[in-house]
Amino acid sequence: MLAAIVEQSSDAIISSDLSGTVTSWNAGAERIYGYTAEEVIGKPLINLLPEGSADGLSLAFARLASGEQITMEETTRVRKDGTPFVVSVIVSPIRDGNGVVVAAAATERDITDVLRTQERSARAARLESLGQLAGGVAHDFNNLLAIIMNYADFVAEEVTGEAADDLARIRDAADRARSLTSQLLLFAKREPTQVEVVDLNEVILGAEELLSRTIGENISLKCRPRSGGLTPVRANRGRLDQILLNLVINARDAMPDGGVVVASTDISEIPDLPGRWARLTVSDTGTGMTPEVRDRLFEPFFTTKPVDQGTGLGLATVYGIVGDAGGHISVESELGIGTTFRILLPLASPATCADTSATDQPVRVGNGERVLVVEDEEHVRDLVVRVLENSGYRTLVADSPATIAGLELEDVALLIADVVLRGESGPALASKLRAQRPELAVLYMSGYSDSQIRDQYDIAAETCILHKPFTAAELLANVSEALVPAR
Repeated sequence: MLAAIVEQSSDAIISSDLSGTVTSWNAGAERIYGYTAEEVIGKPLINLLPEGSADGLSLAFARLASGEQITMEETTRVRKDGTPFVVSVIVSPIRDGNGVVVAAAATERDITDVLRTQERSARAARLESLGQLAGGVAHDFNNLLAIIMNYADFVAEEVTGEAADDLARIRDAADRARSLTSQLLLFAKREPTQVEVVDLNEVILGAEELLSRTIGENISLKCRPRSGGLTPVRANRGRLDQILLNLVINARDAMPDGGVVVASTDISEIPDLPGRWARLTVSDTGTGMTPEVRDRLFEPFFTTKPVDQGTGLGLATVYGIVGDAGGHISVESELGIGTTFRILLPLASPATCADTSATDQPVRVGNGERVLVVEDEEHVRDLVVRVLENSGYRTLVADSPATIAGLELEDVALLIADVVLRGESGPALASKLRAQRPELAVLYMSGYSDSQIRDQYDIAAETCILHKPFTAAELLANVSEALVPAR
């Protein structure tokens, strides 16, 4: 019975004499190592260990000979095919009838997959923490950018010559900062986006010609869309193009001597994930990367490129876009062989979804409509009021819902409120006001994504959300759209 238990154990149970020669080898050891008992018994135990382990093995046998039990939480072994793996080990001395240690028995458990799972979880937690930090900084920075952009525009209307040129440079820097902040928010999955149903097949086919010109003549780009039908996902088309561009450019940089990039789509069912998934795969035959680089690949500002060739935000942006779309991204890479990125996105029904941005609508000048502005950031509040009053609207101002009491609200046509306010949210305030005046139009301001804000605060799809930082034109376009029913 004892022999049967040893033989059927899923762990490797191995014994050897004190000279290091294997004397027994169970079925679990065969499965884990890949060697049969006939191939191992009578052979040196050192053959199963990585190079450079001889001194450590001699020390271990000395400890066993003295009667000590050895426990190792993690140590490396080598399979028959040469691949290393990690085991946890307990090695015990074996005594004869006189109590003399004559051999050793080891129980080894393969924990490679467990460690990989823990590493993935730790990596996800680290990226989530970085995302919260980046998102918090970027969200607050957007308020400052809105002030810089708009007040630069205000002053630019009043000056000429060298001062106007200086303001143009300030405005250009603010636009570039806005782009950088947008990338940080994408990583943090807080970037506002407009979504629609997009066919992944069209994404890779539509980008093929442009990308082929971008990556150079010594690199072959092969696009292989799924055959047999659409591969629809609900996402922002521009963001999907951005994913593909970033991955292909990274593949190009990993192939300085040329090579092949393959972009393909398909539909799959993943055992650990419910539902059906659209999969976008981008593979290259480049230099590959080390495990250390792969583990930090999606961290913002981490890059292996020279300082003047990359910001370290490309793959962090891809990570954020995928997460914001409810998807998953994984990467496999080997030095000298290449890298494969796999992106899973929830499969959508093959319907179309029209996307009309507020800035596409004609901007109407105000006609004396009263607008209630509730914003706890003083300078943002002031610039909103200034833009509105300069465009023919009348305003009432409050820095929080609590300060609205006592204001004359009878003729207010539109409420403009930040979603997140001190004490009470913008949607909660709107609900109270609309209980008394159902015809009141509402426009929210926010620096977070539509899906995040709408789900958290139960904001209807038809209610406008103005995303920070915004220009005067964007503000007026959204005000115009929000007031359409009232006009």
